[in-house]
Amino acid sequence: MKKTITLLALLIFGISRSQTVTDFESFSLPADSFYYDAGGADWQTTNASFQYDYSGFWGGGFAYTNKNNVDSGNYRHLYNCITGKGYNLSNYYVTGQPGAFVRVKAPSTGVVGFYVTNTTYAYTSMKNGDSFAKKFGGATGNDPDWFLMEVFGYSGGAQKTDTVKFYLADFRSSNNSLDYILKTWQWVNCTKLGAVDSIYFKLTSSDNGMWGMNTPAFFSIDDFTTGQGVGIAENSIFQNINLFPNPATGSTTVKLVSEKSFTGSINIYNSLGALIRTETVEFNTAENNYPLDISQLNSGLYFVELTGNNGKQTIKFIKQ
Repeated sequence: MKKTITLLALLIFGISRSQTVTDFESFSLPADSFYYDAGGADWQTTNASFQYDYSGFWGGGFAYTNKNNVDSGNYRHLYNCITGKGYNLSNYYVTGQPGAFVRVKAPSTGVVGFYVTNTTYAYTSMKNGDSFAKKFGGATGNDPDWFLMEVFGYSGGAQKTDTVKFYLADFRSSNNSLDYILKTWQWVNCTKLGAVDSIYFKLTSSDNGMWGMNTPAFFSIDDFTTGQGVGIAENSIFQNINLFPNPATGSTTVKLVSEKSFTGSINIYNSLGALIRTETVEFNTAENNYPLDISQLNSGLYFVELTGNNGKQTIKFIKQ
């Protein structure tokens, strides 16, 4: 359930903080099942308390699960993630609904981040459409559809100013080759929220009807990471960062939104912290897409560092 580590990558980039990573692997469930409590009891890890609501059915919050079906994407299969496994092929992960809270436990003072992916239900609905929701992109593939997760931080009951935005699907680009529905685990950096005692999740979509959002309102997370001194050492003006595909073979694309236009750099480090490539780039206000040729890299774990204008951000990727 708990791994307390000081990540090598954080030391590489000058960020020193104690972190606690909950990977959910010490939970126990029957095969192909999920957390269930008829009393609606929130469940606990070493570093956080996860909201869980039940009133005859799972009505909100989070449930940990080891469901691995990636083929049956419908309302009867709410707990499955599209990868079929947790991050790094682990057995356990967590599936959540919008409106859910996670409360951070001392001595952690904030949320560093977590991995996220789509559920099988949401992914299949967006890819193919169903009786309630449309196929993303529409018949021509040109509809600018999107599925957005937002993370809000709270401290002492007051909402923090900054929010974290991450697109679980994004068809807004005029270049259809950049359209995607997330099908891998991606890191969501929450350090910009600063010191918080809880976080809140919200989902929105371009596909809405008279009863609200048509896209199935579910997502899955893993490796929930908290820390002390979160948000102090790292400052970033980048938002909605995604690396797609990840894992990748010959190439991958960095997608992000910048709050300002400025000259910066994209640096690639190996798992030992050695800088193996740097590129000077122009970050533009609003959406940016930067293709990276990684065909010459050996297989393994790497870090992409985005820097400039007194801000920086890092994201992990795996070269297959």
